Amino acid sequence: MMPNRSWLSLVLATANFIEVSGFHRFPTSFVSHPSTFAILDASNRRRLSAFIENGNEMNDSSTSTRGNAAGMSSLKDAEAYNDVVSAAVDFTSIYLRNGIVTATRSARDIDSNSRRLFLYNIPLQSSHRYPMYPPIELPTKIKARIPSPSGYKIAVLAEEDVGPTSGGAAKSSDNNNKRHVFEIWTDGGHRLANRVVLPTDEHGSVCTDFAWFGGIGWTPDESALVYSAEVNKPKTKSFFASASSGNTDEILGGWQHVLGVGKGEDWGEKYATTSLLGLFCLNVESGRIGRVENVPGFTTDSREGGYVLGQPIFSPCGTSVVYTGWDAGAGGGMPRRLGAVYCFQRPCKIYSSPVSELLRRLANPIIDDDERIAPSSDAPFACITPIDRLARSPRFSKPVRGLSKLAYLCNTKGFDTHGGCMALHVTDWDMAKGYVIDESRDVLVDVVQMPGERGDEMEVSGIRFPGLFLHQLRDDCFSPDGKYIVTSTEWGPVNKIVSISLVDGAVVPINFDLTRSEGFSDGASQQFICFTDEGGAIVTQSEPNRPTILGQLLPTFLDDTSKYAPSRLIADLSAISSVSFSSFEPDVKDSIGFRYQLINTQPVHGDVKVPIGSILLLPEGAGEEKPPLIVVPHGGPHTCMSTSYVPSYSFLCKHGRYAILHVNFRGSTGFGQAALESLAGSAGTLDVLDVVAATNSVIDAGLIDSGRVGICGGSHGGFLAGHCIGQHPDLFKVAAMRNPCTNLASMVTSTDIPDWCYVESFGSGYYNFSDFRPPSKKEVCVMWDKSPIAHLEHVKAPTLIALGMKDRRVPPSQGIEYYHALRAKQVPTKLLVYDDCDHAIDLVMSEADHWINTKQWFDQYL
Repeated sequence: MMPNRSWLSLVLATANFIEVSGFHRFPTSFVSHPSTFAILDASNRRRLSAFIENGNEMNDSSTSTRGNAAGMSSLKDAEAYNDVVSAAVDFTSIYLRNGIVTATRSARDIDSNSRRLFLYNIPLQSSHRYPMYPPIELPTKIKARIPSPSGYKIAVLAEEDVGPTSGGAAKSSDNNNKRHVFEIWTDGGHRLANRVVLPTDEHGSVCTDFAWFGGIGWTPDESALVYSAEVNKPKTKSFFASASSGNTDEILGGWQHVLGVGKGEDWGEKYATTSLLGLFCLNVESGRIGRVENVPGFTTDSREGGYVLGQPIFSPCGTSVVYTGWDAGAGGGMPRRLGAVYCFQRPCKIYSSPVSELLRRLANPIIDDDERIAPSSDAPFACITPIDRLARSPRFSKPVRGLSKLAYLCNTKGFDTHGGCMALHVTDWDMAKGYVIDESRDVLVDVVQMPGERGDEMEVSGIRFPGLFLHQLRDDCFSPDGKYIVTSTEWGPVNKIVSISLVDGAVVPINFDLTRSEGFSDGASQQFICFTDEGGAIVTQSEPNRPTILGQLLPTFLDDTSKYAPSRLIADLSAISSVSFSSFEPDVKDSIGFRYQLINTQPVHGDVKVPIGSILLLPEGAGEEKPPLIVVPHGGPHTCMSTSYVPSYSFLCKHGRYAILHVNFRGSTGFGQAALESLAGSAGTLDVLDVVAATNSVIDAGLIDSGRVGICGGSHGGFLAGHCIGQHPDLFKVAAMRNPCTNLASMVTSTDIPDWCYVESFGSGYYNFSDFRPPSKKEVCVMWDKSPIAHLEHVKAPTLIALGMKDRRVPPSQGIEYYHALRAKQVPTKLLVYDDCDHAIDLVMSEADHWINTKQWFDQYL
């Protein structure tokens, strides 16, 4: 018998009654009958679907929240989440040697709450879509694999557990149960030729953060390595240990808890164990190690400030080390160590230090006591970029006629925001003298204020060239013929590979698509990895609905850039299950259950009229029934959401059937420096208006259900979520925040980036980086006015808050304060607490728990 409307009204009325009185059940034959769905509107169809999935039970969110959440946390959610995270292909390193592409892939393992590493060796000439050989799982102790230039040797850095009685083996000064070991493999990685335990009386832990501070480089003749490692802190002891400690002057009594002595002054979020980094050389045959002493701010005592030295490489002549030095106090621009991760405006310059004498001494297997204590006789260091506030990522070309090109990223003026446009400079390196040639510096690509101002006609996703937005150049960025530098850069919401002419600095996008033999994709994000011996290139490609694939540009890709570059797929890696109850199909689909499109919204507000670049994800069948929308402003705020595969949003779109709108508001990277800096001083206003404008553009296009719009964001994205539900409570019905900034006035004195609070509140040029002081009474008032907490009285949206309790970027007190304020207002809210997580909430189990909770929160209220 077909259910009639009055019967259905009774059901819905009973469901509403259940909101107060508990649980009830209806016959499954009734609630699942097609005619029941036919007479419901979209909102109630969604309610009834959830009703069926949860075992035909409905309960009260105010009296049985925990029971309701437990009922909604179905096995189906866990299986769906496993699908999207298992399909992710996250490469941690890729290199090419002797026709073999070696790639290391990181895969989530929810069962063990960890990440596993898998090594793939893929023949470049392979015609298989999938790798010919199965991957090899790497032990977790392997921290880096660095091939020599020829590929004959591989340096493997391992972190090993050691016991308290290991025969005098060296142990890390940062962790008494760990030590670092370099293994030198020869014969293409088949023979272990040497194994060197790094002595802790020389240095602390080796820096393996290769995305920023870290770096390991080979000499051209493959006899030695240079690497960055923690400088040892002074030796300390308790006041009460003085009688039995030997009474040496080298040990400081009672200093073990003093910041900068027994306790290192670190670089904030993600760098809790990084204080001062020095440079060290290792001869791979003798096993001897020596510190590079002719460097800026050299000290054996971390109390003296100094510099953090990283990104080291050897010059092509092998006589000098070239590296980046960050001011850690000695340069006068860092009176307090500020957070470093995601903060690309920290003062840094490029230096060179001659090391010929040091390398000669290390090559001698006989250690003489006089030689051990003798100071280095190498010439003093030199600053290559003395006039630049920001300079990093030095890279050399192959030498030609006694000269090599040294390329690097720089911004002479610098910027106060945490991200910004970089220039590309080159200078000549004299192979005979081992130094740069004065007056040879050339600006290939300068900082770009507005897209297209250089006269470039080519567009990517409707945007003309916005300038270079990248953090590092690839090691192998010079073309074999020495005519071009090839790199990846943010170009609007797309990561684009570009060629840069060494003759005139012309920037040309390289168009291709690894998923088809002809044509190219304007929306796919692509990364340049390295050149092949024949002049082609190894590249990767990803899209919001497609995990990363590995491919090759053929050797002619630089010849005619007016069309699309010839390319081929090398490997489409299969999924690796993240849990033991895997249920997904073994083959990864070409497109994971949804489509996407790029939307440029032209703003009418603000002084810099640059498009608001958004990415809209639409679930399958979105044309038949308008889906609810989750708006996602990114964090930063001076970063960019690109068209890359992100498992969490794939989960919400594919399985949750939500449309997802990623908004790159003005202030994002990839849209020119002027648009980026226009947000400084206008946070909480300009970015909010941009998010609302982008949301309304999608609503006006008739693509989504305008009555069901939620917002989700982390960090500055959480800041914007709080602003949006406070300033526009009738538009945004539900919110989910992750480590949100909610009250700048209370955040400024407890974050690792107080400069961020000043710059976003008062604008560029306001904060004095050479000084440090607490905010004034007037400044506190302005910061409060610019915070989401100022609009709390208007908030009515149910709000989920997730916090990493080890977060040093946005203190957990921000979210806790906001949570209790919402509870006091009787606004439905829920707090997720992850004790072992920092700002990113990226521990595998916590990440999974957070995103399934997020989906269920939107299921319940949207």
